[in-house]
Amino acid sequence: MQTEILSDDELAELTGYKARGWQRRWLTDRGWHFVESRGGRPLVGRQYARVKLGVTLEVVPMAPPPPLTPVWTPDISKVR
Repeated sequence: MQTEILSDDELAELTGYKARGWQRRWLTDRGWHFVESRGGRPLVGRQYARVKLGVTLEVVPMAPPPPLTPVWTPDISKVR
C-alpha cells in the first residue's frame, strides 16, 4: 500500500537528487510546496505531485441510489 507522502526513492527520482538539500532546492526553484520533517526531509504529498505533474484521475460519475420505499404506511382510511 502506498502512503500519502512520496518515499525517499520517489523523491530522488522526481528531483534527480538524493541529497535532501538539493531536493529542497529543486522543489523550491520549481514552485512546489512541501513540508520538512524534523530530520530535514522534504515531504511531498502524492496527490499534490500528481496534480503538479499533470496526471489526471478518471472520475467515474455515480448515479444516486434509488429512493427508499417505505416499509410501513399508516392506514388513514378510518380517520375523520
